Amino acid sequence: MTNRQVADILNRIADILLIKDENPFKIKAYRNAAQAIYYLDEDVRLLYEKGKLEEIPGVGKAVREKIEEMLLTGQLAYYENLLQEVPTGVLDMLAIPGIGHKTVKLIYEKTGIASIDDLLKAAEEGRLRSIPGIGEKTEDNIKKGIAMLKQNSGKVNLGIALPLAEKFRDFLLADEKILNASIVGSLRRGKPLVRDIDILVAAYDYKAVHKRAEKFEEVKKIARKNRENVQGKLIYDIDFEIIIVPPEDYYHSLIWTTGSKAHRQVLLAGVDRKSLRGLNREEEVYAQLGIQYIPPELRENRGEIEKARLNLLPPLVEFGDIKGDLHVHSDWSDGGHDIEEMVSKARKKGYNYLAITDHSKSLPISGGLSEERLKAQGKVIDELNQKLNGFKVLKGIEVDILKDGSLDYGDEILENLDIVVASIHSHFKLDKEEQTRRIINAIKSNKVNIIGHLTGRLLNRRNGYELDIDSILKAAAAHKVALEINSHPERLDIDEETAMKAKEYGVKIAVSSDAHHREDLDLIRYGVINARRGWLTPDDIINTWPLDKLISFLNRD
Repeated sequence: MTNRQVADILNRIADILLIKDENPFKIKAYRNAAQAIYYLDEDVRLLYEKGKLEEIPGVGKAVREKIEEMLLTGQLAYYENLLQEVPTGVLDMLAIPGIGHKTVKLIYEKTGIASIDDLLKAAEEGRLRSIPGIGEKTEDNIKKGIAMLKQNSGKVNLGIALPLAEKFRDFLLADEKILNASIVGSLRRGKPLVRDIDILVAAYDYKAVHKRAEKFEEVKKIARKNRENVQGKLIYDIDFEIIIVPPEDYYHSLIWTTGSKAHRQVLLAGVDRKSLRGLNREEEVYAQLGIQYIPPELRENRGEIEKARLNLLPPLVEFGDIKGDLHVHSDWSDGGHDIEEMVSKARKKGYNYLAITDHSKSLPISGGLSEERLKAQGKVIDELNQKLNGFKVLKGIEVDILKDGSLDYGDEILENLDIVVASIHSHFKLDKEEQTRRIINAIKSNKVNIIGHLTGRLLNRRNGYELDIDSILKAAAAHKVALEINSHPERLDIDEETAMKAKEYGVKIAVSSDAHHREDLDLIRYGVINARRGWLTPDDIINTWPLDKLISFLNRD
């Protein structure tokens, strides 16, 4: 079993125990162990073989024995027994946007409903509103949540699909008979949600490709294999296809299999693909077509082909352009590591600066900082900066935007910080006008530098709230406030369309990780992909700038 699979089972155990009203400390132990294993740098199986499972933070004797059982047998008797009390279908209900453990527990105990389909039927027939504590509004939210879940059924986010695809690609490339391989399709274009994983391979021996694919440990099923492809399912029920071409057809096929259908139809209209055989780089294929090279993230037929014909495509931001992270949490609030550990990881990434932006006081569930604790943290950061050479830790906060648009701290507190990220964490159901006015009020405070995760969307879990984006962008431009691309693969908020529109308004962007763990700093890659899909250049993104230019922007100079 992989680290993620072990962590998933431990999390599901915690979910069952929560539904069963078990000891909160026991539930927390499973959650902590799941998080620790998910973030391990090393394969949990190797730690087991070395006898070092007990060295994993949060893994005590009872949990360690269960991990050992999973690694040895591929299953866990304790988990299977729990599923007899709380069926898998009940756990699946937790994926419905807007439904928590308490609601799922209540429905299951009162009705015995144990599947999403039965839950939808009951909601449509109006049977849920008769349960004490579940009214007509909750029933309606359940119907909407299930509709959203079904709409995105079979889709996974980049944080799941991309690492798995990269692992599969690298596994294929380790076979000497496979001469080249690339991730293609919507995943190469960096779409936030994808239905499948497509990999293009160059090989003369198609049977060697079949044999190699069958050996990949995360292949659950091979459904079809022939000269042209291999199709099947990977873990998490993700569909995959390996497309097999001879090496001389590899680079023009890379273009064919990457772009959207609309992009291909326009780009290759009237082109004889045989004329593109034998080229040695993707750039050569575009040169043969007589146009500028189009980065994969832009191949959606949104004007990129016309721009490329005129050699007018912008130089998109690259991963190496990022000079720091402007939205990071530490163990002062709900982060997993102290400030020095987060700084150490940031320096290893080659950054020049890092902003510590823990939660503000109105989020006690996340360890939000009182004014006194925020001042104390500032002193710790000042002392740390005196020790650092060539690196700057910025004193910041992720301040809550309250219901009326005011901020969680007064001006006298915020003006002593280097950077203020303002975000919404409550009152998600205000109407479009109220929610828009709320954010604009925060922008107009002249204390906010960045609006965090603007729409509050959680991919596959919660739709973003409705906003008048144009009005917000006008206010942000007038007050020199940046918008955040939150790099967490469940958010990627703002989306690419809003990023493109922000650029038109002259609004700058911060691509931030929202890291709650030192390894989360690596999530920045997904934000950069999203920024590239939004046609953003380094100049559009404030954390590609050197520190002096960034400070000038933050000070509104």
